[in-house]
Amino acid sequence: MNTAHATVTKAELADKLSEVGISRRHARQVVDYFFNLLAEEFRQGRIVHLVGFGAFRYKVRKARKGRNPRTGQKVEVPAKRIIQFRPGSWLKGLVRGK
Repeated sequence: MNTAHATVTKAELADKLSEVGISRRHARQVVDYFFNLLAEEFRQGRIVHLVGFGAFRYKVRKARKGRNPRTGQKVEVPAKRIIQFRPGSWLKGLVRGK
């Protein structure tokens, strides 16, 4: 990952996890289970804290008035649900090189 933008797939995560001595099939099951668990917590509106790594937070953005940048016409932007990520101290330090 020497580029500023890199994509990591679930299969790549499972491959890395299999390096600790479990089978690829089992590693894939662990990765799938983890993401399904996160999704279920988000569906229920809960915050997911991974200590040191960060917190995933469920938030509802209010409806607002926006503008179409191409035409300049005013449009209504509906309310929507989003996931926010807030990095933890360990991750911040890692990224900052400390």
